Amino acid sequence: MTNCISAHAGLVEPLSYRSSARVVSPPLHEVDALRTPLTEGERRVLDYFLEVLPPSWEIYLQPHLNGLRPDFVLLHPLRGIAVFEVKDWDLDAMNYFVESGRERAPKLMGCKDGRTFSLAKQDPVAKISLYKEEIFNLYCPSLPSGTGFGSIVAGIIFPFATTQAARDLLSDLRKHHRHDKFEKWYPIVGVDLLAKRDLHTVKRCVLPSLQTFDQRMSTAVAADLRHWLVEPEFSAEQRRPLLAEMSPRQRSFCENKEQVAFRRIRGPAGSGKSLVLAGRAAQLALSGKRVLVVTFNITLLNYLLDLAVRYAQSGKVRKQIVALNYHTWCKRLATQTGHQDEYDNLWQDGHEDVLAEQLPAQAKSWSLDLEDAQRWDAILVDEGQDFRLTWWESLRSTLRRDGSGEMLLCADSAQNVYGVVPWTGAQMEGAGFRGRWSELETSYRMPALLCALAKRFVAHFLPDTDSPPPERPQGRFDFRTEIRWRHVQSEAAAETCVESLLAMVQTADPPLAYADLVCLVESVEVGRQVVKLLRSHRIESIHTFGAGNDAMGIEQDSRRKKLAFYKGDARVKVTTVHCYKGLESKAVVLQVSRAKKATELALVYAGLTRMKSDDLGCYLTIVNSTPELRAFSDKAETH
Repeated sequence: MTNCISAHAGLVEPLSYRSSARVVSPPLHEVDALRTPLTEGERRVLDYFLEVLPPSWEIYLQPHLNGLRPDFVLLHPLRGIAVFEVKDWDLDAMNYFVESGRERAPKLMGCKDGRTFSLAKQDPVAKISLYKEEIFNLYCPSLPSGTGFGSIVAGIIFPFATTQAARDLLSDLRKHHRHDKFEKWYPIVGVDLLAKRDLHTVKRCVLPSLQTFDQRMSTAVAADLRHWLVEPEFSAEQRRPLLAEMSPRQRSFCENKEQVAFRRIRGPAGSGKSLVLAGRAAQLALSGKRVLVVTFNITLLNYLLDLAVRYAQSGKVRKQIVALNYHTWCKRLATQTGHQDEYDNLWQDGHEDVLAEQLPAQAKSWSLDLEDAQRWDAILVDEGQDFRLTWWESLRSTLRRDGSGEMLLCADSAQNVYGVVPWTGAQMEGAGFRGRWSELETSYRMPALLCALAKRFVAHFLPDTDSPPPERPQGRFDFRTEIRWRHVQSEAAAETCVESLLAMVQTADPPLAYADLVCLVESVEVGRQVVKLLRSHRIESIHTFGAGNDAMGIEQDSRRKKLAFYKGDARVKVTTVHCYKGLESKAVVLQVSRAKKATELALVYAGLTRMKSDDLGCYLTIVNSTPELRAFSDKAETH
């Protein structure tokens, strides 16, 4: 390897690690749009790092570290790793102190206006200890087990307090964690040290690995860590205005300049139905309308609200739009109109038709008791193929009485995973619709290779669907698309899913964030196995599986987990296809063990079409245990 002299501070850098384009994630031009804005102190620290570090040092802001969110992580493939916690505290604004005792660990406390309270959750010493230990034990397995711990610097920066004041405050906490024994690797940096930008001070007081090569570091170590540090696609999406990504036809549906009261839109996966619905909801909310968004899938609600925020470029609309799944809406309606007892009585006998027939009929009668102020200006329904006509009619009964209300139904019959009987033409007219369906034919989300696979799947397995086939926009280039089939026995499905997830991370170039990984399973049982196996690899996941079934066979805690399931979470996502319908990711593993009935095939199609195109590459692996899909994949690969 040829060495040359870096222009920065006289440091010697190997040629292959010198770069005029520093790696900063998220990119510097997007820092002002971060979902969690940088504090004033964090901005000062960022400016400091940009000035004092050679460009070969990579800087990661608020990285998604398997659920942890340190303020800064610095990485150099040959010199080391550093993690920093930044505290904007003004130590004169209130009394910060550490409460110590012989029988218990020291505890960070605060006192203001005569009130004393715990600051243990904000303890920066405990945080950097946790960051360093997890980086070493979980995210950098290539570091030597005996000495690799020393390759990681873990520091605390106080941009508005002196170094000595910060050290005095944290002294007992640092002794408890034994940081005082290794001062070099646990630096405390105050405003006075930040003001000194000379190389000697930076190396001695902030980052000792700045000027020394570390034989324990390597490109393999750096690659291990990058997958935990690179920004997930969802986080980058949140900063992009939704309108800029929408086609003229999609925007026209959002605007509804014709003021059509009842509209129905159908289209294949990835055609933008949810974008249109969320955009219309945002537009109505911004004009002061009362807007209700309804789905069958609970996990879709957070996603739709996030889309509405991106469309409006304002977080206010998230509070102005009410988003509920149908069952929850019925329960709320019963409570609002004084019919809670009737609602509870419906479930006493456990009849199968309660949700299908009895509940919507009762909801329609309860709506008569709504006050005018409780009625809706607009009701928008996503994943409409899951909705029964009785549900639609019960929702419709809560529109404004003056007839000025608006309703929108978005659907894809190819994803009819619950076997809901399609509405007839006469029923559609009775439901308020006139004319033909409006259609979105172009799949902007799916890459061309997946569009082709989806079209073949529909033609082969779902020929009676009336939704248009997915078509990729002309002239759109896909950087990298990988679709793999793995045919295994059912008992090996969970293990193969985890192997496939790990293989995506190991082979992806550029690095793929763990937070972008999604595993879609057919059953809760397989899902729990996947979660357990990931944990054995020390990889945390967010999932929708409850703690177990109660005496009635109902899964405990599942609903709460579905409500908490969030695409932007920093962990690997594991859930059923049912729960992920309407969502998408650039890296998906789909597990299939049944593909005979129409509903099973629709579920497979819904799972296949969850992968989204991405400029940096997208990945789909189907872990299949059915002869039907084995035959299909063999034939598909010949096209």
